[in-house]
Amino acid sequence: MNGIELVGQFLQSMRAELLAEDVFFQALARISGREAVLRHLTGNDVYRKAAWSPPQADGERVKVTGRLPAGSASAGLILVFELAGGRISAIRQQPLFGGAAAPAAPLKLTEELKSLVDNALATRHPMIVAYVDAGGQPILSFRGSTQSFGDEQLAIWVRNSDGNFLSAIAKNPRVALMYRDEDSKATYQFQGRARVSRDEEVRRRIYGKMAQRERDHDAARTGVALLIDLDRVEGFAGMSPDGPVGKVRMLREAGK
Repeated sequence: MNGIELVGQFLQSMRAELLAEDVFFQALARISGREAVLRHLTGNDVYRKAAWSPPQADGERVKVTGRLPAGSASAGLILVFELAGGRISAIRQQPLFGGAAAPAAPLKLTEELKSLVDNALATRHPMIVAYVDAGGQPILSFRGSTQSFGDEQLAIWVRNSDGNFLSAIAKNPRVALMYRDEDSKATYQFQGRARVSRDEEVRRRIYGKMAQRERDHDAARTGVALLIDLDRVEGFAGMSPDGPVGKVRMLREAGK
């Protein structure tokens, strides 16, 4: 039996004996062993719902494409089979891009998201801020003082009141921020409009909430309080072998 026939039979029957004892399944996470791999494939609806293409040779490997029904969150997936000794020795999965966008919820930061942002520096996942300078050049910078400020805003303490960051947002207030935890794979992007606040109570709150190491860099409290009115928050809490889990998609205008 050649590789194409072997993969075709496996997809139709899911017979355990067509898998090697030490087979592994690799997506964003790795599953090892015949029983574990078979349990994953037979216990997950996505593989039953997919319309599979005929197996195709891809060098020494065999590839199949599974397309999910219209309206699904994902367009589908590709499985690449590796063969050894007349059995399937490895299955590698990657997603097809596309699919229906998740419905948007009204923008309101959850307590979990607030906690991630507020503790980003302490957990060694400092927030990255993107803005556009006067010449139209996108700029990225780490901002350890980034924090939640209510349900619809983030805030930053900007130590350099004469820096390019503040002059840039005076002309173009649109900014984006990114949070990423490589261990959990939690990934969130925040988009909004930044503005300086001269309100002394706002300044006091932002300065007082940021980490001590950040306050130590501006003991004289000469910095500027920056508020970011959020328009969009998107991301996910982590990854499973089948893709993102705990998806979040919030829009300021959703539900209005």
